[in-house]
Amino acid sequence: MQYNPHPFQIKAIQLACDKAGSALFLDPGMGKTSITLAAHCVLQHHGLIEATLVIAPIRPMYLTWPNEVAKWDQFKHLRVSIVHGTPKQREAAMRTPADVYLINPEMVDWLAGYGLDKFAVTPTLLVVDESTRFKNGRSTRFKALQTMLPSFTRRIILTGTPVPQGIEDLFSQIQILDDGKRLGRFITHFRKNFMDPEEIRVGGGRTVTKWHARPGAMKMVAGQIADISLRLQAEDYLTMPPIIYNVIPVEIGKPARKVYDALADDLVAKTADGATLTAATAAAATMKLRQITNGWAYGEEGSVPIHTAKLSALADLVEEQSGTPLLVAVAFLHEVDAIRAALKDVLPEGTVVPYLGGGVSREVADRVVADWNDGEHPVLLAHPTSVAHGLNLQAGGHAVCWFGLTWSLEEHIQFNARVYRQGQDKTVVVHYITAQGTVDEDIAKALIGKGDVQAAILNRLKGTT
Repeated sequence: MQYNPHPFQIKAIQLACDKAGSALFLDPGMGKTSITLAAHCVLQHHGLIEATLVIAPIRPMYLTWPNEVAKWDQFKHLRVSIVHGTPKQREAAMRTPADVYLINPEMVDWLAGYGLDKFAVTPTLLVVDESTRFKNGRSTRFKALQTMLPSFTRRIILTGTPVPQGIEDLFSQIQILDDGKRLGRFITHFRKNFMDPEEIRVGGGRTVTKWHARPGAMKMVAGQIADISLRLQAEDYLTMPPIIYNVIPVEIGKPARKVYDALADDLVAKTADGATLTAATAAAATMKLRQITNGWAYGEEGSVPIHTAKLSALADLVEEQSGTPLLVAVAFLHEVDAIRAALKDVLPEGTVVPYLGGGVSREVADRVVADWNDGEHPVLLAHPTSVAHGLNLQAGGHAVCWFGLTWSLEEHIQFNARVYRQGQDKTVVVHYITAQGTVDEDIAKALIGKGDVQAAILNRLKGTT
C-alpha cells in the first residue's frame, strides 16, 4: 500500500526534517507513527541520520511501530529491531543492524548504563513516543535519558496530551528537544518565569508548596516553543463522527454511605460485615474512597464488598446495548471478576468477558484485540494504563463506559481515543457511572479543569486564541 500523506501530515514531516528538535502534538489517529517514519526516510536519504532510536510504551513498541513499517510500501525496506526481553536478548537486538531500534521507557536507565556505542548502527535521531512518560524531570528515566541526549543530532517528541496536569509538564519534554534553551535549564528557572507559589498546610505544622501558572503564562510558554511545535487536532483535519458524553448517576445506599463518610472523616471505618478499613494518610484515604465508590475496598483481609450499585448500572447498560460492543474502563483488579459475575445474566450463556491489564501476556492481549476488532466480544474490560496508548479498537465498537474514573487526564483522553479515532464511522458514546456525592464527582471536576488548561495551551500553539 502506498503512503500518501495528507497535507497536514506533510506539514508535520517538514517540521521534523527542518528542525533539530520538534514537538509533534498530534491527536490519536492523526498518523504520528507514519509521519515519523516518513521523516526518518527523508533524513536518512539525505545522509542526515544513520538510524533512529524510538522510545515507546510496550504495546506501541511491539504492535504499532512494526505494523506501520509493514503496512506502507515506502517503509517496508526499513529494518526494525526491538530492544526488549532478557539482558542477552536486548544486547543481541542492539547488535543487529537496523534502521529503527525500539525500546520501552522502563529500559532507558539500563540503556544509559549499557551504552549507545553498542548499537550495530548508531542512532542519531531520537524519537520519544508518548513523551509525557518523561514529564517528571526528577525521575530516574528522565535523568538517564538526559545523559544520552548529546549523542542525538536530531530529536522528536510525540504526544496528543502534552500538559495533562498543567504547563509545568512541558518543561522536561521540551528540554529533551533543546537542552533547556526555550523554557530554562532548571525547573526553578521555569517556575520563576511562568508560575506563582502557594503554601498549603498539610498538618503537623508542615507546609508544602504548590505551583500555579500565573496569568498569561500559557501564552508565554506557547510563544517560546511555537517555532518547534505543531498542534494537530483530529476535528480540524478529519471528518469525525459525533461524540456524546453520558453521566449515569448511582446512589450507593445508606450502609455504604456510612462507611464512606466514616473513612473520609476519621480515616477508619467498619463495614456492615465487621471488616475494618483504614487509611494512613489523606492521600491513602482518597484511594480507598475511590474503591468504595466502585463497590469494594481493600481491608485487612483482602477485598471487602461494600455495595453493588455500579454493578447493577453496568449490567443495565450492557443489556441496553443489545449486543453492541462496550469497552469498559476498570480501576482495580478485584473489579474484574465481580463484573464478569454481574454480567452473566445479561450476556449470552457461555460468554467470556476478556480483560486487558496487568498480568495479561502480550500474546493473549493481541488475540483479544484482534477478536474485539472482529466483533466477537460484546464487552471488553480494560485498565486505562494498559491500553491508553497504541491500541486501535475502533473497528470493534463505538461505546465506552468508565466504571471507575481516573485522576489522569491523559489516561482519560487516551482511553476514549481507542475507539474515537480515525477510521471510526459511528457516533461514539462515552458513559460515566458516577456515585453521587462522592469522590467520583471531584474526579470529574478535576478532569474538566485539567482539560481546560491543556486546551488553552494547545489552542495557543494552534494560534486559534
